[in-house]
Amino acid sequence: MIACRNFEKGQEGDFLTLYRGCLAHYGIPAATADQEARIIDLLARERHMSCLMAYDGDAPLGFATWGLTFPAAAGTALYMKELYVGAPVRGRGVGRALLAGLLDIAEAEGCVRMDWQTDGSNATAQAFYTAIQAPRHAKKTFRIEACDFVAFRDNLAPKQEI
Repeated sequence: MIACRNFEKGQEGDFLTLYRGCLAHYGIPAATADQEARIIDLLARERHMSCLMAYDGDAPLGFATWGLTFPAAAGTALYMKELYVGAPVRGRGVGRALLAGLLDIAEAEGCVRMDWQTDGSNATAQAFYTAIQAPRHAKKTFRIEACDFVAFRDNLAPKQEI
C-alpha cells in the first residue's frame, strides 16, 4: 500500500536515493555533496520548498516537491516543482498518490489552485497527466540558467535615450 507523508528528519537517505534517480532520469549530472547537503538543509528547515514522499512500507517510491505561491487570483496556490517516481514502480499508482497528497495539502493550506508544468519534451509526464485528465493551461515558461545570469542582468539595465 502506498502511503504519502511529508519529508522529515531521518528520511535524508531515502530522499537522496530518489533525487539521484531523478537527476539520472533527466540526464542531469550528479549533484555534488555540497549541493545535496544544501537541498537536505532546505527541506529539513522547510525553507523555500517542501517535499512529499511516497512509501510502500519502508521502501521509498517517489517524491513531489512543492511550495506555496501568490498571487493566485486573490489567494495562494500550491506549486508542484517536481514529481518523480522511481522507474521500477512506475505505473503502480505512486504518481496518483502523490498528486492526491498534494491536493490534500493544498486544501489544508486554503489554496485556490494547484499548478505545475512539464518540460515540452517530457512526453511520458504529459501522457500521464492526459491519462488522469489533468486540465491543461496555456502558459509559456521562461528560464534563465545560472551561467546566463550576468548576461541577462545586462538586458535589465535601463536603455539610454539618444
